[in-house]
Amino acid sequence: MATKLTSCRPLLCQATGLTPLVSCRYNSGFGGITLSPATDARLRGIRRRQARNEKFEEERAREQRIIDLQKQQTRSWQAGDVYSPRDLSPAEMKKWRKRQSPSTDIFDALSLNPLHMYKNFAVMSEYVSETGRIKPARETGLRRVNQRKLSKAIRRAVSMGLMPSVHRHPEILMLEKKL
Repeated sequence: MATKLTSCRPLLCQATGLTPLVSCRYNSGFGGITLSPATDARLRGIRRRQARNEKFEEERAREQRIIDLQKQQTRSWQAGDVYSPRDLSPAEMKKWRKRQSPSTDIFDALSLNPLHMYKNFAVMSEYVSETGRIKPARETGLRRVNQRKLSKAIRRAVSMGLMPSVHRHPEILMLEKKL
């Protein structure tokens, strides 16, 4: 006796290798087919995981939209800031996106040339990370010219053996431990 399938769920059973026990016209819960308890539990688990995955994907898409909007807004607004509609225009936002490099830095204020400081490892180690890498200008706050000179001085001190190349100077580390 051939039975007509009224649902795609039995096809799911065939695709997953799950076999129905008995077909019954009174049981319409699964397209007229009764499943074993283990198969039914497995399918419920699959549906539950699919629902969780869909919920996760929706949440991730919503967070991505929020991040995209935050990237477009380049100025951080504080409570109480007064602004005009012109401030929210793309032309005005473009102005805020530009980074302003400092016009002066610590070496300019003290009238020092970073290239002449290569022998002073106490100064040089302030601009080197714990792993021995030269810190970028956004961390040091130096102008481009002085950042390049400082990098050259640090490389010079390392090549002369005045500073270690892979960690901070031991004397500096001892001073930091005392404090």
